[in-house]
Amino acid sequence: MEDKADDTALPELVRRAQAGNMSAQNALIVAYQARLAGFVYAMLGRAAPVDDLCQDVLIKMLKGLPRLLDPALFEPWLFRLARNACIDHTRRERWRRMFTFFDPATDDPPVFVDTDKRERIEALLALLQRLPARDRTLLLMAQEGLSLAEMARATGTTTTTIKTRLHRARERLRDLYAKRT
Repeated sequence: MEDKADDTALPELVRRAQAGNMSAQNALIVAYQARLAGFVYAMLGRAAPVDDLCQDVLIKMLKGLPRLLDPALFEPWLFRLARNACIDHTRRERWRRMFTFFDPATDDPPVFVDTDKRERIEALLALLQRLPARDRTLLLMAQEGLSLAEMARATGTTTTTIKTRLHRARERLRDLYAKRT
């Protein structure tokens, strides 16, 4: 949710959604759909599958809500669902590409922004794709505003490990960015 000032609002909303309250479920979808789309886009580096994957993640979220034991862990859980969906999609795409011909009609249409900004965005997205999935996931979780504790819970590690991995991921990205010119 956009406003993290009230730490009790999200868990309460999740509890209501878990109980089957349709308006609470809708509120979760509305609150997270844009962030989820940004996360998926950054993980994959292209826009074509984002809508479908986000819809799949949101359906998995609604189906899995009753099994979420701690509503306070909703955000890391949701982004873990998204990360896993992206990894699964990438695996399927790799196999599909082995057995189908390239079709330029399925490429993303160009997005028109100023040239300098577009080049920086394209460079960053390309560099993100060169990072290991684990690094990319941590950078995107940090960009989404997840705390170290939330990232640790989502990845099944400790906050100390997350700090170290996040620092190294940022350094790798900086090095790649510096070497691109």
